[in-house]
Amino acid sequence: MFLLQGAIQICLAQESNLKEDYSALLPEARTVNRFLAHLPPSTILTKEGMAKARTEMQGFVNAKAVQKSSEKIIQGPGGNLKLKIFKPDTIHAVILDIHGGGWCNGTADNDALFNDEAASSCKVAVVSLDYRLAPENAFPACVDDCKAAIKWLLAHAKAEFGTDRIIIQGASAGAHLAAVTTLYVRDSLKAIDKVRGVNLAYGVYDLGRTPSYRQATDTSFLSKKSMDEIFQMVFKGWTLERLQDPHFSPLYADLHGLPSALFTIGALDPLADDTYFMEARWRMAGNKTFLAVYPESPHGVDILPTKMALAAKNRMIEWIKGIAGM
Repeated sequence: MFLLQGAIQICLAQESNLKEDYSALLPEARTVNRFLAHLPPSTILTKEGMAKARTEMQGFVNAKAVQKSSEKIIQGPGGNLKLKIFKPDTIHAVILDIHGGGWCNGTADNDALFNDEAASSCKVAVVSLDYRLAPENAFPACVDDCKAAIKWLLAHAKAEFGTDRIIIQGASAGAHLAAVTTLYVRDSLKAIDKVRGVNLAYGVYDLGRTPSYRQATDTSFLSKKSMDEIFQMVFKGWTLERLQDPHFSPLYADLHGLPSALFTIGALDPLADDTYFMEARWRMAGNKTFLAVYPESPHGVDILPTKMALAAKNRMIEWIKGIAGM
């Protein structure tokens, strides 16, 4: 009887958007998918290829649309760390934002549009981190930088922003780093009570690679070729045992005693299983989750020029408002 009651309580800890009707958005999503499937292949395994990839990723930034931000330099394990800060007049919580880019690409500017909107709409400050990238800085340098950033934020949030309510968020490789950072707060800093929520979008939680990753093709927005090149470069020489160490693959960690989490994924994302498995383990450990799945949508569902992307972004904004206490 007690086991049954516990199982029911755990099941009730999950909510999802699976019953919502997105059928009106599918024709547009399919048009975008056809376009993405015909993008020319590229490589990051040469200096020229990496430079091109980094230039292209900066194309996702429209700095003119970002109204208010400042920069702060803190001391990190490898030298200075730059923080991009969005600070509205009223602040209910502070987000530590960790950008994506396969651990080898991207900057805090890539998340600037969303972070600016979150700051103004949700009345939260956002601290976005520029961590060290591979291959110039071997993994796990980026993990160490994220640890330094959350340690600084926990120590200074009250003085800097007037609140010590923390939200940690990231997308793709940033979601992987956000999950690892959350576990660091619980296990090493013993301050998980300060983290009120975790916003995890289409992350990598098993560096040993889940079934949907292994079954990926080169016709998706995040192609198998691209993923294989990223892993070849970032984790060169790593054994499977090391890749699946819980310190680096959070899917294998003890997930008890963690805050509420929003998991966002496109159903066509090669990393879909990472999200499905991680959400299930997070929830079965007794934590509250919300699973947002967007049909016929690829990796990066929230950054595409579609109404489906707008729905995903709006879901995140509403979730942040709830966690921030608006």
